[in-house]
Order: sequence, then structure tokens, then C-alpha cells
Amino acid sequence: MPTITRFLGFLLVLAIAGTAAILALAYLVKPEPRTYTVPIDPSVLSGAKLLSPPPAPVTTTPATPDPAAPATSPGKTP
Repeated sequence: MPTITRFLGFLLVLAIAGTAAILALAYLVKPEPRTYTVPIDPSVLSGAKLLSPPPAPVTTTPATPDPAAPATSPGKTP
């Protein structure tokens, strides 16, 4: 059994070394920037609808204390 575990350990070390080498190359090489230009067919633009603006955010008011609740101080319990 030690031979199988030694072989699997060797494969694991090889996989880790390969992954480290690929990541090192990926971080060392800077890709050249590319711009993409895609022409838009005018027929697509003629059938487009205008976007409506997003709805206004809901404004909330702070909660008011319940007038029916008895007024107690925070340190005392009834």
C-alpha cells in the first residue's frame, strides 16, 4: 500500500506545481486591451421603445410610539 499512496502523493504534488505554474503565467502576462465595435442595424433602433425612468424611492417616516402603551423608563420593568 505505501507504493499507491506515494504515487498518489506524487500526482498531487505534480498537480499543485502545474497549477502554480499556470497561475504564475496568468498573473505575469498582461493581455493587450481590445475594443469591440458591433454595428447596430437601424431597423432595430427604429422599433425600440423609450425607457421610462425608474419609480421614485419610497420614503418612510420614523415609527411613532404607541399612545396606548404605558410610559416606563428603560431600567425599570412593571
